Amino acid sequence: MACLPDRLMNTHLIIPNHEVQGAIELLLSEGWLSQTLRIHPDESEEFRLVPLDSDAPQNLPPPLDHYPILDTEGKPTQNRRPSWQSVLEKLVGIETVKEYESIWPASHEFIGDMMLLKIEEEVRIYEEQIVKSKMESHPHVRLVLEDRGVKGEFRVRDLRPMALRINGQIKHNPSSDKVVTRVEVRESGHTIICDPTLAYYSSRLQTERIQNVIEAEALREKIGAPIAIADPFCGVGPALAHLINRQHLTSQILASDLNPEAINILNDNLRRWCGRDFLEASKRKLQFKMNIWSGIQDARELPGNPELLGHWNMLIINLPHLFSEFLPLLLPLMDATKPYVIRGRLVCRHDEIEDKHEQLLQQMPSPNAKVILDPRRDYSPITSLCSVTIRNP
Repeated sequence: MACLPDRLMNTHLIIPNHEVQGAIELLLSEGWLSQTLRIHPDESEEFRLVPLDSDAPQNLPPPLDHYPILDTEGKPTQNRRPSWQSVLEKLVGIETVKEYESIWPASHEFIGDMMLLKIEEEVRIYEEQIVKSKMESHPHVRLVLEDRGVKGEFRVRDLRPMALRINGQIKHNPSSDKVVTRVEVRESGHTIICDPTLAYYSSRLQTERIQNVIEAEALREKIGAPIAIADPFCGVGPALAHLINRQHLTSQILASDLNPEAINILNDNLRRWCGRDFLEASKRKLQFKMNIWSGIQDARELPGNPELLGHWNMLIINLPHLFSEFLPLLLPLMDATKPYVIRGRLVCRHDEIEDKHEQLLQQMPSPNAKVILDPRRDYSPITSLCSVTIRNP
């Protein structure tokens, strides 16, 4: 029997019909959904076969790792759009594409109808061709921004507008008065207002946010009651969007940040999610209203508030470079009379992951604490960005 051509064989996730939309949002946010193959039902029509992109990791993070994997013949999309690489070949020539094969910006991030990408200096002379190829391949993209890292006290992304789609036409290097960066994004059915030029937000952390929910629901079951969740580096609140309106999950929420712009947008989100008014960040005061603490606050000062001490069942520390520094400072917030969970991310050297694991264990007051340090991807040639889960006890 003849073998199927390799190009037609593709890895698919087998996903129940009622869970497909959430999984698609996750895969899109990570850039792991195939752009050339379509989603189709299995023989029972109770599941969908969701094709993965060739860049998707072999070991998917939670909750995607719960779905069975099937290598099967892919079904090409109808009315298939050209890949950005094929458009680029037409614009600069195949020889140029091959010359800089490892340097072209293969990855990008979507935030609403915006695309963020990084460009190496070696190919900057082809900036307009790169942007045109990306926008032709992704017709929903309104604005392309160059991601130049982070800047300032609040580590906000340094973003430069590269191209704007106006009435179907692509305008390169648009004037700032034409550029709107405040957008709404959808995550697992939740709408989040964000502006990455004012407050840090990454769609690629959606898998981490869903894992927070998994841990929170397991903790609620263990405690037998709704839990109090603290997010002292909350930004515009994307982690809370997944937690705040889940029935019987939370008893109280702490949502604070040092960035006034982040808190202003957070308050807009809280009004939408909770239907309540919150003070503008210009009040510069942590406030308590309807079981939610929110406002501008240095996380180092939180343990100085007696109303917050020993109160929280779950803590989120989304500060990868300073996780280890803040962990012991914030432990007094936790309710040590019950099990509690700490979630976050940290950056450490590849060869120091075991040492970091031991260090985190030593920082925990209980000898029965469990630390899970899961390297998710390379942060640099010598460091890993790790997902952290600490369960006590």
